[in-house]
Amino acid sequence: MALPSSLNTCLLLLFICLLNVSTTKAKPLTKETVLFGGNFPALYVIGDSLVDSGNNNHLDTLAKSNFPPYGSDFEGGKPTGRFGNGKTIADYIAIYYDLPLVPAYMGLSEEQKNNISTGINYASATCGILPETGKIVGKCLSLSVQVDLFKETIDKNLKKQFKTQSELSKHLAESLFMISIGVNDYSFLYNKTMDANGFANKLLREFFIQIQRLHGLGARKFFINNLKPLGCYPNIIAHTVPRGSCDDDLNLVVAIYNAKLRSSLSHMKQKFTNTSFLYSDYFNFMLGLRGPSSNHASSNLLNTTSPCCPSVYDGGATTSCMKGSSSCKVPDTHIFFDPFHPTQLANFMYSIGCFHERKICHVVRY
Repeated sequence: MALPSSLNTCLLLLFICLLNVSTTKAKPLTKETVLFGGNFPALYVIGDSLVDSGNNNHLDTLAKSNFPPYGSDFEGGKPTGRFGNGKTIADYIAIYYDLPLVPAYMGLSEEQKNNISTGINYASATCGILPETGKIVGKCLSLSVQVDLFKETIDKNLKKQFKTQSELSKHLAESLFMISIGVNDYSFLYNKTMDANGFANKLLREFFIQIQRLHGLGARKFFINNLKPLGCYPNIIAHTVPRGSCDDDLNLVVAIYNAKLRSSLSHMKQKFTNTSFLYSDYFNFMLGLRGPSSNHASSNLLNTTSPCCPSVYDGGATTSCMKGSSSCKVPDTHIFFDPFHPTQLANFMYSIGCFHERKICHVVRY
């Protein structure tokens, strides 16, 4: 028999408190205990809507989240352009490494860019690895454009902050580059008539061209997030049979890309000297939140199929979280905030799994 919703909420809040208590009681982190070394002077974020912190606010696109109910649980309770009710996984990465939350590049003045040395976020919703991805929705910053903007940051801004080239090179080599992009290429461009291996190879060729560009610009420490299980997201499972079940065929296609990505990182590790890669298995983390096989105690307490916003979701082609949409009263009772993006709680649980349990994120070896 199902538990009353009020009891579910109380148990969930207790679970969150226990997570927080266990985290605060953990031993103090040292350089030896911090995952991936730590002591990064800056975090540079490249990606899509999973980690966009407001760049699309400043672009001519339909893909925006700078209105309520987005941001309801963020600092100050106001929308920022993050596609959820609160912090993203990039925010939790910054928090773990004791860095400020990374501001969106498009929202910064030239003076601000000249004075920021702790990182910038270039991520853009709907965009992907391929230049044409997401353009049907409006303007966005593709992977190559984001790397272009990072190069511009070096040339126009960072070079003003460091007295010598060696100081700038040290800053770049010691900074963390978080990259989370590629799922929109599947959402917008992939169809079942395509060869899954060929499509994955095409994406990876372009992906690693841009990784090599970043390496050529001075990046040496990469945090690589793999692609989410697209077949289990509300916009997909609203149409599966039985309704609510994952599209396993679509997940398999994404898993092919993820396996090739993981293997390619080992080769890149051998190719580049003094370069490190941390691989984040976001795919299996999100799968784990869905069912009883998950190790997370909250799995049976959370709504794992329907989004918080809109609160009434029928999976229609135009159904999304829009201005004026009603939303659930407690977003943390859901894994998904809207049909495409996780809640802050899901992102927080990711940070626990990645940094404290260390089941999701692993340093790439040869």
